[in-house]
Order: sequence, then C-alpha cells, then structure tokens
Amino acid sequence: MAVYEYLALDASGAERVGQIEAPDERAAAVQLREAKIFVLSIRDPSAAGADDTGVSRFNPRRYLSTSQGELVFLFRQLALMLRAGHTVVQALEANREMAVKFQLRRALGRMRDSIEDGGSLSRALAAEKQVFPPMVAKLIEAGESSGEIDSIFERLADDIDRRLDIKRQLLTAMTYPTLVFLVAIGVTVALVGWVIPRFAKFLTARGTELPPITQFLLDIAAWFQDWGAMTGGIVALAIFATLVAYTTTAGKRVIDTLLLRVPIIGATLRASSLGQAASMLSMQLRSGITLLQSLTITAGVVGNQAYADAFHRAGERILGGEPLSSALRLPVIPPLMRHLAAIGERSGELETVMQSLGDYYRKDLQARVKIMAAWVEPAMILVVGGMVGTVYLAFFTAALKVSTR
Repeated sequence: MAVYEYLALDASGAERVGQIEAPDERAAAVQLREAKIFVLSIRDPSAAGADDTGVSRFNPRRYLSTSQGELVFLFRQLALMLRAGHTVVQALEANREMAVKFQLRRALGRMRDSIEDGGSLSRALAAEKQVFPPMVAKLIEAGESSGEIDSIFERLADDIDRRLDIKRQLLTAMTYPTLVFLVAIGVTVALVGWVIPRFAKFLTARGTELPPITQFLLDIAAWFQDWGAMTGGIVALAIFATLVAYTTTAGKRVIDTLLLRVPIIGATLRASSLGQAASMLSMQLRSGITLLQSLTITAGVVGNQAYADAFHRAGERILGGEPLSSALRLPVIPPLMRHLAAIGERSGELETVMQSLGDYYRKDLQARVKIMAAWVEPAMILVVGGMVGTVYLAFFTAALKVSTR
C-alpha cells in the first residue's frame, strides 16, 4: 500500500488537500469518488523520476509549446473551479500543478504571483503573450467588469474546441490521399529513373526499337537527369520566397487574396474566416466589449489578411459614425453578413445574430470539408492509377515486344 497526496473538491465545491492510502493511483481515485470527492490531481510523493505533475521529468513532450487542445482543457478547468467557488489564485495554482508543459506551468505560476501582488487576471493574461492569444485578455477584462469570468472561459473553450474539430476533420480527410500520392510518386520515380532505363539498355543491345510510350518515359527520365536538379532548386526557391513573403503583411495580403479566388479552396477559406469572425464578434459583444474593440480584436484573430484588413476598415468607418451594416460594405464581405448585421442592429440583438451567422458558416465549412474529402480520394485514385498505369504499360509493352521477336 502506498500513500498518495491529492487535490480535490468536496460536494460543496470547497478545496480539499490530503493524503489517502491505496494500492495504486487508480484505486485511490476510486475511493475518493466513492466518498463524493471530485479529484483534481493525485500523485505519489515518493515516485522517482517524476515531479508534482506525475509525469517523468525526462519526457521530451514537456518542453514543447502549449497546444490549443491544452488551452481548451485549461479554460474548462478554470471555469469549473471558479464556478465551484475557488478564488482565481486557487484555480491557477491547481491548474499549474496539473499542467504538463513547462511553458504553461511557468506562465500560470507568474500569473498567480501577479494576482497575489494585487494585479488583475486580465493584465496577467496579457503579459503571457507566448501562451494566450490577445483576445483572451480582452475578453477576461470585460468579464472582470461583469463578473462572468467563468462563463467567458467556457465560451473560449467552446470556440477553440469547435475550430480544432474542423481542423481534425480536414487533417483526417487529407492524410490518406496525401500518403497514397507520395507513395505513388516514389514508385513512379523508382520505375522511370531506375528500372525502365536498365530495361531499355537491354532492349537496345538486342537491336529492338522501343515502343513510343516507353521512349516517352525514357525521354522524361533523361530530362529530369539533366535538368531535375535545377528545376528542383527553382521550385524550392519559389516555395521559400513565398513563405518569406507570407511573413510580411503585404505578402500575406496578396497571397490570401489570391487564395480566396481559387475554386473550392477559396470558398472553404471564406467559410472558415467568416465563421470565426462572426463567432468572435458574438462572444465579445455578449461579454460587454464595445463594437469598435470587437472589430479590432477580430481583425487581429482572423487568419486571412484580406478579411483582417476588411474588419480594420469597418472599425475605422464605425469610428466615423457609420452603422455596422454600412461599415461592412466592402468587396470581400458577402451581402449575407451585411444584411444580418442590419437586422441585428434594428432588433438590438446583434450578438445573437452574429452567433447564428457563425453557426451557419461553421456548418457550411463542415459540409465543404466533407465534400472535399469525398472528391479528393477518388481524384487521387485516378491520378495515382494514371501514373502507375502509364509506367507499367510502358514496361510491359516493351517486354511484349521482346517476347514476340
């Protein structure tokens, strides 16, 4: 039997710290749950090679940056603890003990110290720019005024979780076709660059004329042998230049604008950006942030630079006295968003209308991702089948010609 230290909440929501004797951590947790105690963390203080997180200090994962999924877990835990009656300092300390990543642990420790010194939670969040997006501090600042910090943490967790779910769907849909395509390229290169040229030498030595399709592939292989290095260098340089340009505001603006005009991809990016923007506007307005501040924050959060510029210009127009529906009259903003903004302004429920618009674009994005997944797989099969089929046709056509001589 071992003695475990635990941090938990009792039935009234009060924090409890103590020790319990059990065969293992799981049995200790079961005993605490049977006693109607909600376990926040549990550890064996005598365990070697581990710290107060219960995770080996030699785990390389601990040195990585904080992921979006970990922020979702953190925000949900903070919301739960604050709703249960914990102070902000207690909630931060409990989550610091549970955090695995060093970056997050240190950030939560600094935030706890800042609040104990008399600072506010919003200022402590704003100081941790490497971990938390700027919008988090702004929303919490509004929540401090309204007394709804727990609700804002819950909304933030929901918003990030929805975006992560769409990314997971897209990644899952593209993983298999991408792997198949890369394998097909590898097989084709091996056949064209190594197998067929050796077989061609054998045919030439026998005085056999190569079939047209075999000769065509040999010409391609020869061209790549002569110019492949230069072509690869030019392509790599072009990709590098594009990536460098994307790190600048002007380059990102040009590239993002061009991407919006690409069929299928542009519509998907448009649904993603507008869905995120509408949800962000709704969440901020519901939290008590002014419309002008909400547009400024949304412009800094939305990924596409073309839409970021549009929301910046809309904010400037509102500052000049225009209503939102008129301020959004910009080329990249669709009429649907302007019309719904006008309805929200007339009814006085702009945040509700924006939330509905965000849900609409989110469903549209999910539908587009499913359609892309449904089309990409058969398209990859056709492309891969065409590549491999052409190579094998060239190979067996030449082999058949030898066998008939």
